[in-house]
Amino acid sequence: MSIEIKGMDEVLAKLDQQLGTRKVNAYSKEALTIMGRYLAVQIKNAVASYRDTGVTVQEIVVSTPRKKDGTLTVKIGWDGMGSRQRWRLVHLNEFGYTRSGRTYRPRGIGKIQKAYDSNKVQTKELGQNQLRKLVN
Repeated sequence: MSIEIKGMDEVLAKLDQQLGTRKVNAYSKEALTIMGRYLAVQIKNAVASYRDTGVTVQEIVVSTPRKKDGTLTVKIGWDGMGSRQRWRLVHLNEFGYTRSGRTYRPRGIGKIQKAYDSNKVQTKELGQNQLRKLVN
């Protein structure tokens, strides 16, 4: 999943002229970190609705911002370390599955996508506000 912020390229280009590339990258990374944490909390709340032991909620992690193909990105996912490896079950809960010709639709089907879609605008605004705060 990714959020595309239109018009931010022009703003970042102007900031790059005024502040320099290094500062703009630092500010962008900090804003992305905060956006990622916010969205992770929203996903945790969505996943908590069908939790059993709570391990699926506990394993949600946010990566550090990284530059990929010239674009800063942050990833939200499941840790997968240790014996639990809930990322395998998350896929089944999110999309459903078929076993022996029978289709199963778990109660968590589509919850993560719904949480992402409903918080896309708020996350974008949070990032913009954070950039304004950091620059001022």
